[in-house]
Amino acid sequence: MTLLAALALSPFGYAKNVEAADDSGLQPMTMEIVLVDDRFDAFAKPVGPLPEGVSLRVELVPTGPGAHATNHYAVLLKKPGETDTQAKERFSPWLSAQPLPAGRRFVLGDVIQENEAGETQSIGLRTYVLTGEPIVTEANVVDASVGMEGAPIRQGVVTVTLDAAGGERFHAATREHVDERIAIVVDGKAFSVPVVKAPIPGGQFWISTHEYGVQAVAEAERLAARLRGKAK
Repeated sequence: MTLLAALALSPFGYAKNVEAADDSGLQPMTMEIVLVDDRFDAFAKPVGPLPEGVSLRVELVPTGPGAHATNHYAVLLKKPGETDTQAKERFSPWLSAQPLPAGRRFVLGDVIQENEAGETQSIGLRTYVLTGEPIVTEANVVDASVGMEGAPIRQGVVTVTLDAAGGERFHAATREHVDERIAIVVDGKAFSVPVVKAPIPGGQFWISTHEYGVQAVAEAERLAARLRGKAK
């Protein structure tokens, strides 16, 4: 079964972990939260032939309370041994030829597949269309801690705390865009694309990792440590 990286966003629902990763020696990261433009169908009439390994797929997406749209998105399946960087280099020339309205941009996210052993892996990249300036960035992060949620399978969770200005912008954006998608973009990739279910006050949100069990803890600790370091 192919699972897309569309993960939960909520101010609660996690079990806090007192353990924290050592921040030393970890590269700072970039992070931004941006609204997804699901009202614009970027691939209704694609320009040029599809590159090798690229296909167009259809999804039903929320566009506000009680409203939905059927949109196309592009998927690039990676070749055996191909890295994300190499796959993006194959994808980018064709994507750059696709017209977008002013203020919109493409971002890529993983296509996640679960194997028979229950392990997850990225098998390709998919597109999202983002609109507007970032709601918050890594500059607004004041803390990031690690927890676990879910039973019996435990999934790693990073709880992110924003500064006062970031918390106010985040609350306003989630209030204005209920039942719409937002993208949590980490180092230029859509790490998570959740649907806003309700306004989120308090300047906190959480990011679920792609891994489970022991791997989930390690991935969550790396993500939290890099967020605490932020980008200099």
